Amino acid sequence: MVSTPPRSSTPVRRAELTELLTGLSRAFRTAPGSAAVDAVAQSSIVHVPGCRWAAVTTLRQGRAHTLAVTGEPAAEAEALQHELGSGPRLDPALEGQPHVSADLGQDRRWPVFGRRVQDQLGMTGLLAYRMPLPGDVETTVGLTLYSDTADAFDARTLWAGGVLASQAALAVAGQVHHRHRENLERALASNRDIGAAIGVLMTRHGILRDAAFDLLRETSQTTNRRLAELADVVLRTGELP
Repeated sequence: MVSTPPRSSTPVRRAELTELLTGLSRAFRTAPGSAAVDAVAQSSIVHVPGCRWAAVTTLRQGRAHTLAVTGEPAAEAEALQHELGSGPRLDPALEGQPHVSADLGQDRRWPVFGRRVQDQLGMTGLLAYRMPLPGDVETTVGLTLYSDTADAFDARTLWAGGVLASQAALAVAGQVHHRHRENLERALASNRDIGAAIGVLMTRHGILRDAAFDLLRETSQTTNRRLAELADVVLRTGELP
């Protein structure tokens, strides 16, 4: 597979690459999480010649998730793969190099999927990448690009798409990190509230810390309410429900 552009077009491509990476870097800084993944998908239809629709997905232990799509046809193509259990987002064999389909209706890798997206959605060409998620060897990130014309993807497309596929992997890694950080912040806030509620119960009932925690825990079990929820009640009312 061609991974670098022809020498004659290198200056133009360097300018395009600089513009593309600068814009994505700004999106990653100002809009972490899902917005950064969306930015990669949207950049695909702007910067990859021949690309009409794009989808960013993950695949882990045979389970695929769609993270971003551009346009309803791309969303329908993702849903069709889920229905059929077949398609580029579910194919681990793609990892390591791009797969180009000049005519999806004739593609032997996913014959039913290819014919249906061509007939029902007007998708004729496909370029699919599958890259490992940084920091998680069991998860791969997929960037799938669709065209409405045959033979739309050439060497220039492979190069530009490869740049965006690597950015998609980084964006998904950033989304995972952002989600973990949010979860950690929520957990820390809950722990602070629980600690404060224990202090209120100790003062109100004249009991030691362990007894106050046992009281909170037992109330959680009998009322089927989370500790953090009960802690919020204690901090607002001074009493357990």
